[in-house]
Amino acid sequence: MATRTGKRAVKPAKKAVAKKVVPKKVATKKKAAVGKPAAKKARVPAVCRIDLSGFPPESVISSERSLCVACVWQIFTRAMNLAPKTALAEIKRYTPSFEELTSAEAARPFFAAQDKQPCPYCGSPAKWHARIETHRIESGKATDTLRRNLVKSLPTSDDQFVVLEQKATQQHAFFEWLEKISANLDLDDPRWLRDVSLHYLSRKEPKVNWQAQFAGIHSIRRSRRPGPEQVATLKLWEVEHGRLFLAPMLFDELLLVQYLVSRSQLAGGLTLERRYTLPELWHRLRRSGYLRSIGVQANNPSDALEQMLEHLSGGEAAARYYYIVDRREHLERVKTLQTEKPRARGAGK
Repeated sequence: MATRTGKRAVKPAKKAVAKKVVPKKVATKKKAAVGKPAAKKARVPAVCRIDLSGFPPESVISSERSLCVACVWQIFTRAMNLAPKTALAEIKRYTPSFEELTSAEAARPFFAAQDKQPCPYCGSPAKWHARIETHRIESGKATDTLRRNLVKSLPTSDDQFVVLEQKATQQHAFFEWLEKISANLDLDDPRWLRDVSLHYLSRKEPKVNWQAQFAGIHSIRRSRRPGPEQVATLKLWEVEHGRLFLAPMLFDELLLVQYLVSRSQLAGGLTLERRYTLPELWHRLRRSGYLRSIGVQANNPSDALEQMLEHLSGGEAAARYYYIVDRREHLERVKTLQTEKPRARGAGK
């Protein structure tokens, strides 16, 4: 009997063990609960960069800046005394202006994009920072159809992407492009001549994969085959035995671009042929027939240069820039504002 009593005494212990299963189920639920944020993180890959690989590289400029939502919240609720609900609505539909997107120096609430660094203005953590990506596409025959198709493929809900249009002239677009390609050149390194040639040919003939062509060439020369009056009917360029031959008019135009890039370095501008002063370049292009082919009849180098630039750039003809602004991260931060508000912090600087 004592033995049986002992065995029966064990039964409650088994029941106690069975009750311990309940906490395990709770733990399983906690794991599922922990898994929920992971599901939100799974949405991050959807916030990926748009594909611009099909666009001519010289027609697209991509930039990125960070927007501090905490700064915007403080400005709206404290400096402007807006009600929280009104401030939230204003932040949600906010789109950066042209000045904020293109200025050389970022101003509050924008700052240079950086990873996991506090806001330089209010010290808020990275959870309140939204990366604003902007892709500027220059209008043209090679880009207009691609741009329209790209815009049609973008999601439209909540204005995740905003397209802004800016009017300009072709001359303005050309000189801005010239300034962009000149910014990081080392004019003491002769390799810059090859780089500028690649940039210009990519702009001039955007349908050609010039990166692939330049990978296999070691020199650029003026072709002797077509004459000035035959350029329209013959190939403008060809590659032969590692050498890129350009039609005379295209080669002369390239010399002019190289002169424009380097003319302020030393006396004159360096080109694939040699260093030219403006009078020397004027005589060189007049002898080759380039000035006659583009209708330049000026009798002095300065006037001739002005007319050459008019032809090279396109002059006052209309041009347009289209800015595609990616607001997806911005909208994600606004969702966070609906349930949590940023705390006031000391200035980062």
